[in-house]
Parts: sequence; C-alpha cells; structure tokens
Amino acid sequence: MPPARARILIAEDEAAVAQQIINRFTLLGHDVHWARAVREVRGELSSFQPDVLILDATLDTDGLELFQAIRFAAEHPRAGVVILTAAGDVGARERAQQLGAASVMMKPVRNDDLVEIVEDLLTYI
Repeated sequence: MPPARARILIAEDEAAVAQQIINRFTLLGHDVHWARAVREVRGELSSFQPDVLILDATLDTDGLELFQAIRFAAEHPRAGVVILTAAGDVGARERAQQLGAASVMMKPVRNDDLVEIVEDLLTYI
C-alpha cells in the first residue's frame, strides 16, 4: 500500500504538461514540487528529498544526463524515477531503460496511467 502522502518532484519544462501532473497528484493528497531546469532539480533532490521523480527526458536538452548522474547517488528518489519521452523518441526510451528508469512513458501522458505507475512504485518504500 503506497504512503498516504508521498513527496513527488515533477521535472518538466512545459508548463501545461507539468500543471496537469501537479494537479492530479495534489488532488490525491501528495506533496508535489515542480522544477523547470536541471539546476532546480538538483536543489530539490537535496532539500525536498522526493520519494519519486518524474523527469522529462529533454529537460534542459538532456534530462537523461541528469538521471545518469543521480542514479547511484544518495539523492536518488527512494521509489524511483519515471522518465517522460516524446512520442516516437525510441532512442530516449531505450536509453532510459538501459540506465534503469523505474518506468518510461511517452507524451502525451495519460494521467491515470502515470498515477498507477507512481502508486505502484510507492508501495516499495
């Protein structure tokens, strides 16, 4: 059973995409922070200590570089990282899987699917 109130960090530079995700998880009672750039994500990982990171693969041109940098670091979210890729970006999807993403989803994201994945991940913490 997932925790009633989890810390979720959304790392997304598209405001419309981020807002939909933020609204959904906030309505479910989770504590949600939003970062628009790699620099902000790094700060939030240390100060907010999210349980889950939802990371845009193209954040600041290459969010996957950030994921690679944190995947074995102490600030890596306990429940894992969900990578969002552009539809049809098979290369980013494969790279995210090779790096060990907990899940990889294509945009546009179906909020119900994302919630299901995140809640699944949260059951393991």
